[in-house]
Amino acid sequence: MQIAQAERVEKATVAQKGAVRADHLVILFHGIRGRGSVMQAVSNSWQATLPDTAFVAPDAPFPHRSGGRQWFAVDDQIMRPERIDAARRAFDGVVSEIIKREGFENALDRVAFVGVSQGAIMALDAVASGRWKVGSLVTFAGLLPLPPTSSSAGTNVFMMHGSADRTIPAAATTTAANQLKAAGFAVTSKIYPGVGHTISSEEARDAAIFLRDRFK
Repeated sequence: MQIAQAERVEKATVAQKGAVRADHLVILFHGIRGRGSVMQAVSNSWQATLPDTAFVAPDAPFPHRSGGRQWFAVDDQIMRPERIDAARRAFDGVVSEIIKREGFENALDRVAFVGVSQGAIMALDAVASGRWKVGSLVTFAGLLPLPPTSSSAGTNVFMMHGSADRTIPAAATTTAANQLKAAGFAVTSKIYPGVGHTISSEEARDAAIFLRDRFK
């Protein structure tokens, strides 16, 4: 009887171990008119560099007239308070659901945000406003929409931008990096010559290495 019971306990323990969450969680945010599948393709190339990591690339909450998705509308380019609040609530709702589902509610230091363009804007705002004190933040071709209102020495930030970006000038990343540093964030920024408004293979590789080093 005792042997059988011990075997059941052992089997249950093995099953529980098999269900244990990954060591780290990376949430990837796509740009305007995009879909989560675009960023999922990026994360697929990181699997070997970032083992024991869960990757989630959600669709933005709002539809775009092109058929894609968006984190906020940019039709009149005006950041009205109610528009900012709506975008933040929707973003936080998406992130909260993912973090709860993946089991990282009490382990935000092992969570990383990765965003491109509009997704980078939302991720930067989430961290700079103090709403999400995650362990790492990686941005491609982004900008900081509002000055930082919080600081977190525990959040490591890596901002990348192409020098040939005609949608969001590379100077936006330089300015944001300086603002975040002044607010107390640990920030690394890099401008890539000849790269446009995209994620180059070099940027993707550097991002994976950055996260790998932070996940040690």
